[in-house]
Amino acid sequence: MLVITYALDPTADYVLRELTERGVPFWRTDLADFPGRSTLTAELRPDGRWDGWMYDELRGVDLSELRSVWWRKPTPYSFPDTMSGPERRFAASQAKGSLPGVLGSLPGVLWVNHPERNADCTKPAQLAVAAGAGLRVPETLITNDPGAVAPFAARCGGRIVTKVFGGIVHTEGGRRGQLYTRRVPPDQFSNPRIGLTAHLFQREITTKAYEIRVTAVAGQLFPVALHAPDGPARLDWRRDSSSLAHTPAALPPDVAHGIRTVLRDLGLVYAALDLIVDTDGTHYLIDVNPGGQWAWIDLTREPITHALADLLEKGTL
Repeated sequence: MLVITYALDPTADYVLRELTERGVPFWRTDLADFPGRSTLTAELRPDGRWDGWMYDELRGVDLSELRSVWWRKPTPYSFPDTMSGPERRFAASQAKGSLPGVLGSLPGVLWVNHPERNADCTKPAQLAVAAGAGLRVPETLITNDPGAVAPFAARCGGRIVTKVFGGIVHTEGGRRGQLYTRRVPPDQFSNPRIGLTAHLFQREITTKAYEIRVTAVAGQLFPVALHAPDGPARLDWRRDSSSLAHTPAALPPDVAHGIRTVLRDLGLVYAALDLIVDTDGTHYLIDVNPGGQWAWIDLTREPITHALADLLEKGTL
């Protein structure tokens, strides 16, 4: 088994400790280790299979024996500072075209998840797939036209929020920050800066009762209700996750079926999904994160650890 993640990944550690206790062999590495600290040697056989090794100075994996790949949270390929910018960009392109390409073409290997499926899980794609699967999704507008926002807001009762398309972490002037979900006041509906790039706007669920984080592992669903107090976490619980209360949650059968359909259609073996539940009990899907964290929730940490370990050890769905 191959585990690809960053060096200090405490979430991965839970699963790897469980695999160690079971005596399951694995090799943990990171994309940042390649090519400086790890080596790939693969030769194409006449039958179309790649034969060879991926290894470092201590350990490695025989490609012919690889059964599963856990593509968790890798960091980018790393190259010497002595290389010029064009050299580093070329080397990164070569690494990206070779390592995932070889691993991805090995037959019979289970991926959790394949990096191409992660990349395809864009916000527009996941929301469209969710709606097609019968799940409720808040009314959504994607635009770079400032004139389109006010009419959309009017159709949403005047209450809309905006969200980023990708990761919320950003760095500016050497300072790290987060771009959380935020309300859009009416005086910003026609802001000309909207025209500088694409923006995502959604109807705010003003009757929110609580949220649900659903961690999915090969069709197994582990839902937990997240209750945020009044304050910043009420709109976006990521602002203050320590303030949340966690309680067991049950999903309506149609919602559970819809989530499994979404995972199938997106080609995801693992994902963390976020839903809003309003005071009428309606469940709205708002996000599908193919690399979402799960170890921060005590209620489901152990069963998710075991589910992932079972899956990776078995090597098949």
